[in-house]
Amino acid sequence: MNYGDIALLGIDVGFSKSRPTTGIAWSANGTFGAAKTHTDWDRRRQHLPAVTTYSVIAIDGPLVPAGSPDRLVRMCEQTLARGAFQKRCKPGSSHFGTGLQLKRAALETAEQIKHLTSAPMFANAVFGDVAIVEAFPNGFLGVLMPEQTFGTVQILRGKKFDWMYEHVVEAGRLAELMAFVGWDAQELLRRMQTERDHEKRAAYICLLTAGCAVAGKAEVIGNVASGWIWLPPTDLWASWARAALDQNLLRAA
Repeated sequence: MNYGDIALLGIDVGFSKSRPTTGIAWSANGTFGAAKTHTDWDRRRQHLPAVTTYSVIAIDGPLVPAGSPDRLVRMCEQTLARGAFQKRCKPGSSHFGTGLQLKRAALETAEQIKHLTSAPMFANAVFGDVAIVEAFPNGFLGVLMPEQTFGTVQILRGKKFDWMYEHVVEAGRLAELMAFVGWDAQELLRRMQTERDHEKRAAYICLLTAGCAVAGKAEVIGNVASGWIWLPPTDLWASWARAALDQNLLRAA
């Protein structure tokens, strides 16, 4: 696959109405960019390149089928919240509290941008007519990290994502991932390695999620009723994460 011939978009949703908490990262025509902005479409679209259609858009936020009840308990969240995932990189629950707010914001974002993509070339699309997938940056990074790294330091509340991001960058795992999916973009890799902004970092991981999806190499967890979470190829997962996933899927069967 030639990534230079396709356009990809990653969005870290955020849901503050007053602060710029949305991160956006894109790849199009061999160029790359990232920005931090607000939740409204008027300001979000100002940061997008002049691209007619994105092959895949990845959104960091719970995406469920249209008409789903607010209190829907999701299989993908349950699978990634048990066992070894619980204290390392579990998703929040989207059927109450802050998780419910994020789900509403994610669905609003999907409505804003669905005109920018076309019918998906893959299965497991929560919206059958558009190529939009759900990213989970904490889980994306967490499954790439060795077991011994967790628990070595005490992470301040709200700082875990950045700690994991820096570890994965320093360990060369982002470079390894891009090589695995065949994405030769040294300038994009350099930008990810040097980025310090939290929202832009999260958007870059969403962009990598879109890159895995378009290559057909993502690990997709979930079901038709409650949607899917898209993660890196399991060939790159740490052994603890592969074992935990197998155990949780067996328990749910």
